[in-house]
Amino acid sequence: MLSIVPVRTRRMSKKFDVVRLIARLLEGRLRSGDVLVISSKFLAVSEGRMVRLRSVKVSAGAARLAGAYRMDPRLCELVIRESDSVMGGVPGFLLANREGLLTPNAGIDKSNVAHGTVVLYPRRPEELALRVRRSVKLFAGADIGVVVCDSRLMPTRRGTTGVALASSGLEAIVDMRGRADLFGNVLKVTAQGLADDISSAAQVLMGESDESVPIVLVRGLN
Repeated sequence: MLSIVPVRTRRMSKKFDVVRLIARLLEGRLRSGDVLVISSKFLAVSEGRMVRLRSVKVSAGAARLAGAYRMDPRLCELVIRESDSVMGGVPGFLLANREGLLTPNAGIDKSNVAHGTVVLYPRRPEELALRVRRSVKLFAGADIGVVVCDSRLMPTRRGTTGVALASSGLEAIVDMRGRADLFGNVLKVTAQGLADDISSAAQVLMGESDESVPIVLVRGLN
């Protein structure tokens, strides 16, 4: 049976050792086969990826984007720096491409952080997921999976859902091609986004405001 368990912690507002914190919060609780879903913002804070907007110097390109989309030019500047490309936007948001993920404002977030400060995405989410997984195996002796997740908006839909930025130790995309459906039809193109599915499930507990649940323990995925 699948279970998802919230892991609460105090508010973190400066750089910290995320592996040591996970070891303390989950001491004696982890088993091989478990999956830890960890908020990308929580990991970014652990890396010290906070920026004070007043320290940002605005380029001419950022000023143009700010005028076109009615945004803070300093935020636009950070989006440009953090993106592979900026594809357009709507008032208040730029649609950015970052490492193949289409995301508003390149994942830069102003919520759950001190006023006048923003949080960027983690530097290298894939490497971070692998490091956390290997460290957990060392201190807990458990072979787990790790998913780095974020909340996202979907075009034409209202409300946020979870999305995986990176994963380690599990099959993030399950190839269903060659399997038969209930009526014997052979699937030809279907692939299940397992890491995204897990992220959405975890997001129910993580929430979007003051829940203080940056980690969710998923058990029973088999």
